[in-house]
Amino acid sequence: MLNPIRKFIEFGTHNSLSDDVNRRIRVVNMFSAVGMGLTFFLGLRALFAQDTLLACVLLSASILFAISHKIQSMIGAKQGSIISAMVIIVCLMSLMLILVITGGNAGTGPLWIFTVPPVTMFFTGFRRGLFALTGFITLVIVILFTPDNALLATEYSYEFKTRLIYSFITISFLSAFYEYSRQRSYSTALYLSEQFERQARYDPLTTILNRRGGQQQLEQEISRMQRNKKPFSIALADIDRFKSINDTFGHDAGDEVLKQVAEVFSRRLRTQDGLSRWGGEEFLFIFPETNEKDAQLVTEQIRENLSAKAISVDGKSHRVTSSFGVCEVTSLISLTTALNLADQALYRAKRDGRNKVCAASELTSKSNL
Repeated sequence: MLNPIRKFIEFGTHNSLSDDVNRRIRVVNMFSAVGMGLTFFLGLRALFAQDTLLACVLLSASILFAISHKIQSMIGAKQGSIISAMVIIVCLMSLMLILVITGGNAGTGPLWIFTVPPVTMFFTGFRRGLFALTGFITLVIVILFTPDNALLATEYSYEFKTRLIYSFITISFLSAFYEYSRQRSYSTALYLSEQFERQARYDPLTTILNRRGGQQQLEQEISRMQRNKKPFSIALADIDRFKSINDTFGHDAGDEVLKQVAEVFSRRLRTQDGLSRWGGEEFLFIFPETNEKDAQLVTEQIRENLSAKAISVDGKSHRVTSSFGVCEVTSLISLTTALNLADQALYRAKRDGRNKVCAASELTSKSNL
């Protein structure tokens, strides 16, 4: 019994959608089920009571509630949930207006309009909800207070009309306040979540990706390579003699060097390229859909830019250099192997005098000499 109900409520939800969208879809499904069942039951009761007009209205509403549930699969979950919500609201408001005009069963039909404010606010949000409710209550007022009850098929006392309007406005205000508070809370929670995610992926000192962020980007490139069969390249960079900078000028100066070096590295990169602080004074470059030769050329330009730029350390200009190790990642070279080869190439660049770029392919050729 619970499985069909659960499937009905979860219909249209997906892991790729945000929590807020999935929640909205579930509420659309639940409201569709409740609206469809309730209007169908009341429609049958009106039919047995030989109130043909009310029965037709309620059974038509039941069909529209059922349609709103199916729209999500016909159009697509995200857009479909919005259209489904609009169908529900239009159907609900139309049904309420008819109940106000006809009086429903024993003149109690208008009492159902109190369902409109919370439903409208939830599905449309604070601003659109206020606009929709203002339009709805304006129509109700016109219908109720038209001279000689020209738009009514039944009669209500003046006291009933005024109290109905006052009560509706009060509930609308409370629903609007709740929805406003909910939206603010959700926006705050979303902002904090994004900030925590950024802190988890970005290095606070250099503002570029940290090791975790770099690993995530590497995983994305692996997936891209598997799809389009095009290799990509990585490069490991290490600031030359960084320990002596810390020992001579202090760690604050070392931090300033790291920030300025990261800025120089970032300027030369393309939009699709990646840069992360891999650890300490070591940086990782990611060059999507780039072979080792082209990556080596780009890295050489980055090395020259850094070498030519004067970096201020403790109020004085100093020349800071870096060594680089480049390696291409292919379907035949795993990421772990590529990182090891890039590290070996970086070590070779350090050993050969620093301020150099060494490619992994050169390791084999040099070892064979």
